[in-house]
Amino acid sequence: MSVLRPLDKLPVPNVATILLVGTDEKQLEQLAEAMLKESKSFKIQIHLAPSLPLPSDSSHLRPRIDLIVFLFSLQSKKSFSSVEASLAHVDASFFLGKVCFLATGGRYPSGHSLPSGSQPLLATGQAEVVGR
Repeated sequence: MSVLRPLDKLPVPNVATILLVGTDEKQLEQLAEAMLKESKSFKIQIHLAPSLPLPSDSSHLRPRIDLIVFLFSLQSKKSFSSVEASLAHVDASFFLGKVCFLATGGRYPSGHSLPSGSQPLLATGQAEVVGR
């Protein structure tokens, strides 16, 4: 099990590889479909993972990852805990513009089940935090 590093492989011209990480497979698939529908002048490859680390036995086949999106629900401690545990398997240099957190379930604040100190924890990585 290895740490993901942003510059460990050569880039592929006109191709962006995005890794979506989260426990809700249905939401990951919806996000992937929405990203693929957008018009663009380059090709997007999207890979889904429930958590990190990724299996190391296939790392030689894995393309360079250009962006990691962590998707979690504000209403699920399991979802948040999975993302939190996955962060240990991402090199710190990825957090310089190559990581995004997408939070779902924010419409109903009374249903939030995250630990009270979660927002500062997410903000310390200086990654983008997007609420949905």
